[in-house]
Amino acid sequence: MKVNISIQFDQEFTTAIKDAFREISEGIRNQQVNLDESDSSVPTQKVSEPKPKQTKPAAKRKPRAKQTLRGTVLKVIEKNKDGISRKELQEETGFSTKQISNYVYQLKKTQKIEMTEDGLLKPLYF
Repeated sequence: MKVNISIQFDQEFTTAIKDAFREISEGIRNQQVNLDESDSSVPTQKVSEPKPKQTKPAAKRKPRAKQTLRGTVLKVIEKNKDGISRKELQEETGFSTKQISNYVYQLKKTQKIEMTEDGLLKPLYF
């Protein structure tokens, strides 16, 4: 498929475009003359090689002094091997209902605890 498009400009617009191109061409010629007249030598600088990075040996992790909140919940559950209710767990840890729910969910998901039929939380031992 072949499409022909023709655009017609009025004389004023055509003159404006021609003038703009003349100015651009003249600017380019002036820059070329300036470059020809200038010193074309470029001073060279010695490029120093980057210093190699010194790597430190991997630091050994220090044991955490603070116990994690989830770990606290797990320890309380492990102390009560026969099972503990969420309410008792909340009273013993001082955590909010939402925190207890989140930690219980995480511990069940990682298969560290289980819930008995009567709703008590018990630790899983392997």
